[in-house]
Amino acid sequence: MFGKRCMNTVKSLMTPLIISLIAFVSGTAGAQTLKFAGGPENTYWMLSGNVFECRFEQPVPGYGTAVFVQRAGEDVTFTLETRRNLMSRTPARISIAPPPWQPSTRSEPLGLVSMNASSPVLALDYGRSNQFMHALREGRMPTVSHETYYDSGRFIQVQVSAVEFEKAFQDYLLCAAQLLNVNFEQIERSKVRFKTGGEALSQEDLEVLDRIIYYVKNDPRVTAIYLDGHTDSIGRRYDNRQISKRRAEAVERYLLVNDIPPEIITTRFHGSRYPVADNATAKGRAENRRVTVRLEVDKDMPLPDEMLFKLPEDASVLPGSLAGSGR
Repeated sequence: MFGKRCMNTVKSLMTPLIISLIAFVSGTAGAQTLKFAGGPENTYWMLSGNVFECRFEQPVPGYGTAVFVQRAGEDVTFTLETRRNLMSRTPARISIAPPPWQPSTRSEPLGLVSMNASSPVLALDYGRSNQFMHALREGRMPTVSHETYYDSGRFIQVQVSAVEFEKAFQDYLLCAAQLLNVNFEQIERSKVRFKTGGEALSQEDLEVLDRIIYYVKNDPRVTAIYLDGHTDSIGRRYDNRQISKRRAEAVERYLLVNDIPPEIITTRFHGSRYPVADNATAKGRAENRRVTVRLEVDKDMPLPDEMLFKLPEDASVLPGSLAGSGR
């Protein structure tokens, strides 16, 4: 009986102490979190683009820039840029915070993401980038939280504001609609494959070449196309050289028929001299029976005015600067 009464007394004394301790820890944690986010008075969106890329960004006061980038032929990606990264290089936590008018709603965790030493310090995959964009349309705030690199007891929190997002998003959709179907990196180096002894182009080969033709016709900076014919090691060396020549010429004819200028095409043939796989296996020989198509572009050539995205007169976004606008 005495022991039970003693325990009740201890509990009654400890309860206020625990509450005070929790309040103290919470207050301390809040004081140690350095927060960066725009508010209604200083949040704005910027948009720039061309047929190769759209850049949709929000400056985060005191920190850097939150950027949605959509490249031709790809889905949107989210990156976080800053000139001075205060966060640790270990993986950071990302989440979606509720809107300010729903403070009691829990944040939605989206897992961890790697941090880079240089800008952009963070880059999300397509899935979570789309989750960030969807959250902004709902008025919620994408959030990056991580400890500082200089003190494990201190934290950085960066939030993307949803202020005026929906209006800005409609302008972004106009930019995304004028992107090409494919980008340079996707077709810069391509392969057309052949059956044993074959020289005819398959339907799959034609689809590869059609993507290349589409890109070349839409990028005036393309200065050269190199076609290199190859074979596997089966057969005589002379015969293989002739087969590789006819394969490269078959690809060249298709390009010429589709109005690719002949002066930018260089055709070469090598027989079995340059294998990329083991000729001792059927799979390796299939890899070696190929014509490689390599494109070169003059990235210093300025883009024609009609290839640049122009903001509508009633745009709710500000013009941005597209870094590397020739990409």
